[in-house]
Amino acid sequence: MDLNDETDTHDAFKIVATTGAMVGSVQVAWIAGRFARRTLVRRWDFLVLYSKGIRRCVSFAVFSALAFACIQLSERMSSNHSPFETVTRVFYSGLVLTACFLALQTTGIVIFTYVFFSHRKKVWGTISANEASIMDRPDISRAFSCADVCLGISESAPLGEFLHRWVGVSDADIIRSIPTQAIGLFQTLCAIMLSPAETPIRKEEFLRFMDTRSVHEDDESIENLWMLLSSGRDDKAGTTITPSSVERMMHDMAFRRKRFAHQVFTDHKCVDWIMIDIALLSYPFCAVVIASMWGYPAFGQGFDMFKTYMLAASFLVSQLQERIRFMVTMATQRPFDIGDILLLDGGPFRVRDFTTNHTYLDGTTALIVRNSVLLGDTVRNMTRGAVKDKVVMSLPVTTSNDTVVKVREALQGYARENPDEVDEGSVRTGWTCVEGGISKVMSVHWSYTFVVHDVNRFNRARTTVSDFVVASLGMDACLSSMGYASAGGGAFNDSVAVKKYMAHSMLEVNS
Repeated sequence: MDLNDETDTHDAFKIVATTGAMVGSVQVAWIAGRFARRTLVRRWDFLVLYSKGIRRCVSFAVFSALAFACIQLSERMSSNHSPFETVTRVFYSGLVLTACFLALQTTGIVIFTYVFFSHRKKVWGTISANEASIMDRPDISRAFSCADVCLGISESAPLGEFLHRWVGVSDADIIRSIPTQAIGLFQTLCAIMLSPAETPIRKEEFLRFMDTRSVHEDDESIENLWMLLSSGRDDKAGTTITPSSVERMMHDMAFRRKRFAHQVFTDHKCVDWIMIDIALLSYPFCAVVIASMWGYPAFGQGFDMFKTYMLAASFLVSQLQERIRFMVTMATQRPFDIGDILLLDGGPFRVRDFTTNHTYLDGTTALIVRNSVLLGDTVRNMTRGAVKDKVVMSLPVTTSNDTVVKVREALQGYARENPDEVDEGSVRTGWTCVEGGISKVMSVHWSYTFVVHDVNRFNRARTTVSDFVVASLGMDACLSSMGYASAGGGAFNDSVAVKKYMAHSMLEVNS
């Protein structure tokens, strides 16, 4: 065997050794990726939505580092560099694509982390604290279990399981199960607190029970639990615990959890779409860089590949202006989240999903709206702001001016009896104009006190209040001078005299 044969054999051996080292690098990278995913998700459970991205990033990074070391070591030990020239170019081409992939994935994870800590961490802390105030007390926790009320935070993977569970729960399932569960929970609370059945639980009884069951409880924690059970809210205390207050608490807790889950998934969806748009521009640029590595005129004189890329990128951006504008608006202003209730064309619609081009809405009918139309029109988010409503009624010109005071006092009385529906301080009434010299118009305004998470609940409240306003005019006025269409789908009065004067309700949102 001559010297050249020995050199070729030596180089072939190095190629085989390098290939084996790269195969081993793949195995090490796979293990490192899985370990990093489990460690990071266990430390920051909100990253569960990016668990696959984390595993890929770490695996690609570890493999690239090990493979780069193998290539460098093989080139130094080889007696002839020519066999490795093509291999090196292929490796560096893959390294460019890997670096782009890692940059995009890492940027997406960092943006999502920033959004979560800036806007969602506080809400998640409130949800966890409210549930902890219940689950940390064995008797109260047992009452919830007996009533078949599952709050939905797991000790092993709290946020991950929480998000997937509450995103998949329908409004109908929540509304259908809450009344029965609320009655069962109230009866169980009465039993464990030794309170007479079906009798509202007073605060004195509640505090006496907590004193006998709690050894190291602070007053603030007990007060927070009382606010939840007596008013259904964590910022306002009620006077007694009743079936209705327990139902309000369960309704608020369920829909608050569902809205939080939808907000997090909306954040995730926005970040993903933004990174996809950036990838559409980044990977073609990587192709230009790789072409220059293989000797093509990517950067130079004349009309090279980089200038071609810039021309194509400019055309692509011009074609994607609508989706870029929508995603920038979603990222900076966030006009809505998945699950929010929007007032569109006079009716409430729930946001079911969205893409960069269309938004899918569910209401009295299913709507698919272009995002440019949605952002260009006046669309109010009923879930975000205080919802105002009003009824405008045409009454005979001979109607007494005292009617305004009568309606206002009646509606204020209704608000005092139903503080969970109408804000007493928001009630306004007054005459607005005269129509044709035969009728004058009275406008009645009010605001709702609840957050609109459920369209059916809102429609019921709107119809009930509108009915009450009209009924407060008195039977004679209703039958002789007017009729109205209720917002929740009520029919017009069939009387010919009533049809002559119509009342209609108009919805406003103080966003």
